[in-house]
Amino acid sequence: MDVNYINPFIEASRNVVKQVAGFDLSIGKLYIKPSPFNADGIVIVVGITGQIRGQAMFSLTAQTGRDIASAMMMGMPVLELDEFAKSALGELANMILGNTAAIFSKKGQFIDITPPTVLIGNNIEVTSTKQKTVCIPLVINENEGKIDLDISFVET
Repeated sequence: MDVNYINPFIEASRNVVKQVAGFDLSIGKLYIKPSPFNADGIVIVVGITGQIRGQAMFSLTAQTGRDIASAMMMGMPVLELDEFAKSALGELANMILGNTAAIFSKKGQFIDITPPTVLIGNNIEVTSTKQKTVCIPLVINENEGKIDLDISFVET
């Protein structure tokens, strides 16, 4: 997958997470995820349409989700993934992908996104058909957790 398609996701993720949660992200080693793959905790799915078509998925542990939701809510303790926490995490994904769309737009490529879907559970199986999935590990402040940003799409 071309870095010109990957870099907007990285740039938007870093900017939005820093702005709304105050976390600095470092980027782990990118790799191709096998399909299907399993995730535990939280998976947030956002569809991508337009000049590229596919989806972006954010996979993170429940603890990392609670930490991010707490930071987004000005440090209010988040002890469970209630509706407020799920809403905050869905909005974070929405903001990241909205910013990604704006970056693509500045480059003359137009995409649109679907509303996020938040899935919570153990052993969530994700299958991307007919598309490779590139995983971008977004590491939060060294040992405070990570978000796997999984992108799979095709040009239209």
